[in-house]
Amino acid sequence: MSPEALTPSQEEFWKKLLRYVRKHGYAPTYEEMVTEFGLKTKSHAVHYVRQLERKGYIRRKANSPRALEIAPRPFAVPFCGKASAGKGINFTDIVGTVDVPPDLFVPADNLYAVQVEGNSLEDALIRSGDLLLVLAADRVENGQLAVVRVPSEEFPEGEWLCKRFFLRNSLVELRSENPRYPPRFVPARDVQVQGRVVGVIRSEFWTPDAAMR
Repeated sequence: MSPEALTPSQEEFWKKLLRYVRKHGYAPTYEEMVTEFGLKTKSHAVHYVRQLERKGYIRRKANSPRALEIAPRPFAVPFCGKASAGKGINFTDIVGTVDVPPDLFVPADNLYAVQVEGNSLEDALIRSGDLLLVLAADRVENGQLAVVRVPSEEFPEGEWLCKRFFLRNSLVELRSENPRYPPRFVPARDVQVQGRVVGVIRSEFWTPDAAMR
């Protein structure tokens, strides 16, 4: 069951709390929330904590200044169909949402998900049907796994691929993680980076039907 929806200000506080816990390994005190989260007073921090607890996002233990636990609640990210790990395919706009475990990934406004199609990434332990979590961006570093759009006669709006990205002067090398697939070289001006892959959810732990609106 999905948790009760947060207000925009509660959502902002929740994301800051998650990032703090993952960075430090423990929850902040109320005084640290005021300092780190830009709150005005301790009473504001207490109010947010109580609201998150009531809605099931956190748990509190008595008699400890750091007695907050993050409840294992999923957060939703946009699901954008399929990206090819083999031959290019046409990309779909947002078609639904996917619930993502917060104990594995930190929520981000520019995070979206695509389903892998093809087996050209199997040496990176990414299989057809897996779900990729992608941070939207218009550039990536060499060697990073990226979702890109390249020209295509078959698809007027371009075909969408998931490959290792390498900028080679005026060309971009799109490299598979499978020796059966040779690298593809595309003029750099024709490659549009759509994001960097930051996580994988195995196909057995999610279903496309649940993600579709």
